Amino acid sequence: MLLFFRSPDGGLSPVIREVRPSAGFGGEYIEPGAVERDPAGPAGPAPTEKVVLALLSGPGEADRAAGLTTALPAVREKEAVKVEVSSDGGVTARLPLAVQVLDATAVRQLTCTIAYNRAADGRGVVTLRGLDGAERSGSCGLATGASG
Repeated sequence: MLLFFRSPDGGLSPVIREVRPSAGFGGEYIEPGAVERDPAGPAGPAPTEKVVLALLSGPGEADRAAGLTTALPAVREKEAVKVEVSSDGGVTARLPLAVQVLDATAVRQLTCTIAYNRAADGRGVVTLRGLDGAERSGSCGLATGASG
């Protein structure tokens, strides 16, 4: 999975997490180099709901050491995320947080993480719906290889 965190310059920086086939929340992803990758593991992207929950859990120790942070508020780990894909390819994510109060960086973290989970090129429209009833839509807008 590819997660986007805030870099020291205020842009976004992608971080790769490997997914374990059958672990509980909090143990599903690992930082690169933590354990050897299981070649018999699942092929393809992790479920988008799990990717969003991993993003919401914040940057890992190595990420923080590299200066990465998050603009997203803390949420309880048992909160639900629901992702739906429409017939036109758009993605709607129902999130366990208020969306209206999120700043531009937080919205981009969510939008880019979801977009890159759904498509290798990160293209597509992502709609975020929050507990506050607010809705925000957009696309990632990062050029391939860009860090912010």
